[in-house]
Amino acid sequence: MTLEGDELQRLNAKIESVSEATSLLSFPIVGFLAYRFGIGLMILDALFLLMGALALLPYLGVEVTRKESPQEEPTSMTMDRKLIVGFIATLLLFNFAIASSRIFVFSSLKSASFGGLLYGSLQSVRNIGGLLAAISLAIFIARNDLRMAIFVGMAFESLAILLLGLPSVYLLFAGMLLLGIGGQALNISMSSLFQKVIPMESLGTFRGVFDALATLIIPLSQLTFALLIEHGFSVSLLALGAFWLGIGSGVLMLRMLQDVSTSTTQT
Repeated sequence: MTLEGDELQRLNAKIESVSEATSLLSFPIVGFLAYRFGIGLMILDALFLLMGALALLPYLGVEVTRKESPQEEPTSMTMDRKLIVGFIATLLLFNFAIASSRIFVFSSLKSASFGGLLYGSLQSVRNIGGLLAAISLAIFIARNDLRMAIFVGMAFESLAILLLGLPSVYLLFAGMLLLGIGGQALNISMSSLFQKVIPMESLGTFRGVFDALATLIIPLSQLTFALLIEHGFSVSLLALGAFWLGIGSGVLMLRMLQDVSTSTTQT
């Protein structure tokens, strides 16, 4: 099986579309199953995981290669180590800013009636945004458009943080929708970028290191913003700061992507 750059992006988008649609369906289904089976749901969970794992077995032996255009010479898409470190640092800085979203939502809902119900609804809105982004990327893919898709995703998430920090429950829904759209666009496009520029033998290690660091960044961010709010800092001002931190990370990421494009063209 051969994949061009736009086909790789489309495949990742289709995978995420199925994932988001499944997430939307899973909330009511799991709620019913938990009510019906109680602790026995753990057995069903293990059974579903086993079925999913078995369904992937036919794909273990599939060889995936890139298809080179006959008019173009093969180009090197690998990044040097400094640029990889810069990517990781920029993404972690961005994740630090975006991870504050949950703290801002909790701050807005703590005095609202039916806050728990609203929080569940907001998560559904976020999943709907992610599904819309995944479907859009699967249908409307422009070749070599990864840079703009990544920047737009980061910009949408940054704007979402700004909305989530404003003193309005209604804006929470708009913010969560943008957070879902931007987050899914960024996740899909970054996965496609990593698969293009990181050698396959190093991709697993790179993603493992990044995912581990990102997992540590999220609670650190939430703890930092929660402590700042408890010490009297304005939620709106903190959201504004997180917004500019996210936008700055997006601009820096765009600059690095341009450097990758320039070095690839020269090669």
